[in-house]
Amino acid sequence: MDCLVNKSKSSRSWTDDPLVHSIVENVADGVVGIGTDGYIELFNRVAERLFGYQAGEVLGRNVRMLMPTDYSRDHDEHLRRYGETGARHIIGIGREVVGRRKDGSTFPMYLSVGEVSQPGFDGFIGIVHDLSSQKAAERELAEAGDLLQSILDSMPSTVVGVDADGRVTHWNRGARSESGLDAAQAMGRAFADIFPFLRLGSADIVRAVHEGKPLRKERVPIPGDGGTRYLDLMLYPLCHPSSGAVIRTDDVTERVRIEEMMVQTEKMMSVGGLAAGMAHEINNPLGTVAQGCQNLERRLSGDLAENLRVADELGLDLDRMREYLSRRGIPRFVEGMREATERASRIVSDMLAYSRRSTSSFVPVRLNQLIDTALRLAGHDYDLKKSYDFRRIEIVREGTDSPDEVLCDEMAVEQVLLNLLRNASQAMCTHPPTPSARIQLGVYDEGDWVRLGVADNGPGMSEEVARRLFEPFFTTKPVGIGTGLGLSVAYFIVTEQHRGTISVETSPGQGTRFLIRLPRRGKPYGPAGADRR
Repeated sequence: MDCLVNKSKSSRSWTDDPLVHSIVENVADGVVGIGTDGYIELFNRVAERLFGYQAGEVLGRNVRMLMPTDYSRDHDEHLRRYGETGARHIIGIGREVVGRRKDGSTFPMYLSVGEVSQPGFDGFIGIVHDLSSQKAAERELAEAGDLLQSILDSMPSTVVGVDADGRVTHWNRGARSESGLDAAQAMGRAFADIFPFLRLGSADIVRAVHEGKPLRKERVPIPGDGGTRYLDLMLYPLCHPSSGAVIRTDDVTERVRIEEMMVQTEKMMSVGGLAAGMAHEINNPLGTVAQGCQNLERRLSGDLAENLRVADELGLDLDRMREYLSRRGIPRFVEGMREATERASRIVSDMLAYSRRSTSSFVPVRLNQLIDTALRLAGHDYDLKKSYDFRRIEIVREGTDSPDEVLCDEMAVEQVLLNLLRNASQAMCTHPPTPSARIQLGVYDEGDWVRLGVADNGPGMSEEVARRLFEPFFTTKPVGIGTGLGLSVAYFIVTEQHRGTISVETSPGQGTRFLIRLPRRGKPYGPAGADRR
């Protein structure tokens, strides 16, 4: 009502016509009439209720009393300007403004102003529609929307609402992170255009919404610079088919990797059991071959009376026969067979020892002897022999005379050593192959601790790679070569199971050195230990 104005100079009061009075008093909105001077001449019962004034309190007073200060201060100037120029600001248009009640409080209202001109009188009539309930409903709706958005943003999933045509209607923080688009950029766009890598087309969304059936896609691969990620996608149609659907995606990369690791572990356990059974079976023919070699040597010996007796009965000269066999290299063949069976027997023994399930029992172990076993196992490792030729790597030993006995889980520490040897071999043979490849192993006495070092002269690593080396699933190896679990398992074994430390010293082109420190009087972790960290 900041521009209720008229060019007429009349100040005559409103008519007391009964019909006009009845109409004005029975409309649903407030009616306020003023003359061209801005003074109130009409004030119906609804206006009384809205503004808190009785008609007698406002009639003949300036309409500014019904306006907050921001509106009222310029009202008279607007009246004057309209009288001079005729430029309309609100008359015949209507707009939202604020009214002031008798108690000083304010309320939102929609004001429509019309100009009234009749013989002998010019003025204005304002229709006041209270917007308080509408504004309250709008606030509640906005608060509900904010709450819904807060709920969506608090979810760790990507959550997107779509209409029945598959176009975005809701967008949470996870969706923004996944797509790089904020809500304003995404609203109204086709979901399939924003997330083409999910392979969920608009036709799929429309069909699922129309049929009212949830749609699920599991382990959707998402290639990226950091490797392949996996997402689970779920589409849930809303209760009313025309309302659309909610689409949620969850990053399940870690779960997939753990599942793959469990499958691989099961395979390895099966292979381990098979290897143990085969080792037992192989031991029997190995024993027969070894015994046969021993009997061959004994039956050709001239020191046994039985050999001499049988030779005499057959008229054989044992010395000449041994000379013949020697010239033909038979003893050398027999010796080679005997050595081969002994070596095979050691391999079988090592396999049996390694395949036995560890019970986390700590026993006195000589680390140098454990290194010997680990080196033998590495030398027999099929992959190391086939792909990395462990036998071509020079092994340098240090500290073989140092006090090296510790209480530890022998199988677990052996697993750590094998992993370090395997990593060193792979690094030196594939980046490209390191000339004169060398692995240096040392045991060093540190009083109550024993330090074990494993160093290579391979390509080394950057600081960034070294910093993440013990993280689960982190690997620099090509897909299918490594899972990124070996060093994280080694870290757990050393630090958690044995309460020791493991660290790495490396730089590009300068090789890599792992340092493991174990307490001499180690105690198993868990309930069996004397204390726990």
